[in-house]
Amino acid sequence: MSHKDYDANKLFEAGGIFLFFDVPQNSEFGIDYNCWKTGENFKGVKMIPPGIHFIYFSVSDKYGNIGIRSGFFHDFKVKQVIAKKWNQQSETMEDYIMSEDQIQNFQQRKQEFDKFLGAYPYDEYKRWMSLTNCITSDLLNILEPENKIISSGSCLVGKKFTITRSPEKKKDKVEIFKVPSDLKEAEQRLPKMQHEKYTNIRFSKIQEDIFPQEVSPVEITAQHIDLSHKLEHFIADQSGKNKNWIPMNILGELQFAFICFLIGHVYDALEQWKFLVNLLCNSENLVKKYPELFSQFVQVLFFELKEMPEDFFTDIITSNNFLTVNLHNFFDNVKSVADESIDGNEQITRLSGKCANFKKYLKEKFGFDFEEEPDEYAPVVCQDVD
Repeated sequence: MSHKDYDANKLFEAGGIFLFFDVPQNSEFGIDYNCWKTGENFKGVKMIPPGIHFIYFSVSDKYGNIGIRSGFFHDFKVKQVIAKKWNQQSETMEDYIMSEDQIQNFQQRKQEFDKFLGAYPYDEYKRWMSLTNCITSDLLNILEPENKIISSGSCLVGKKFTITRSPEKKKDKVEIFKVPSDLKEAEQRLPKMQHEKYTNIRFSKIQEDIFPQEVSPVEITAQHIDLSHKLEHFIADQSGKNKNWIPMNILGELQFAFICFLIGHVYDALEQWKFLVNLLCNSENLVKKYPELFSQFVQVLFFELKEMPEDFFTDIITSNNFLTVNLHNFFDNVKSVADESIDGNEQITRLSGKCANFKKYLKEKFGFDFEEEPDEYAPVVCQDVD
């Protein structure tokens, strides 16, 4: 039975269940695009469609202020039951390991537990699928932090350091505790902080300025404008590290970053999203090689912009004309490849059609006009001098 075949009735028997014990009242709990305030009897969610979901939680203090949001992705199987427990002391979700007997007993008495579980809002499922259809379990294993927790707050620890003193200049051991003489000295005494490695999302990185030796200034400029060499290097690098990695995983990471920012409230994820959008929009030489990748890219971006809150879109995505400039480049690249495709490549034709429809949507929704170049769109090109 495919995911599309599930409906609300079948999900009562086949859907997954997430159990959450010792949940503080009046806190935020969410799964995918759905978020609620927890009540006294809340113990989890039932009827979760098989597939990848994002579960998150934020505790509120006695004044009603919501704290850091933390969550995790999970690929639910048919009838799967997973459980977490809230640790009041560490203020974290911890795994609650259920034995096979406990799970079997729960399944047999599921209806008795029903009143403590919220139902997954099935009407929102297609919306969620449109934002995550390129994310796979294998990709999650690559991108997730080692501790599997996506947190909106950075986990910082102080770097280890040692104090060395010049033998010619013996100083009193307690001098470090004296009042600093100025702001600069005070800042120097502050502990050096760094991210706890096991909490970092492992976003893909691309080496900067990947150029062959003895390239001309014109070639360097061209490769800064067309990022195909970077995308090609990225695909080769990832494929070399993991034989199961496919180019379509780039779109999975794009969706992963979008969810981590929009729902997980991780700002670094927005930067990765913008990085990948910029990379895909400016790789003209690879459009013909990977037409299906770019065709899917249009679809992914369409659903993401469709779900993007208006204030978020206005304040962040349109700053410095980020989106208009990149999409302008992308549409020009596709048109250029389509014009050169004299053999009537079916995939290129389909990609061109998707771009035409996407441009129409962007003009109607946001007022973008891609027939004119964006403001301040004038790249400086280096030239060889004889």
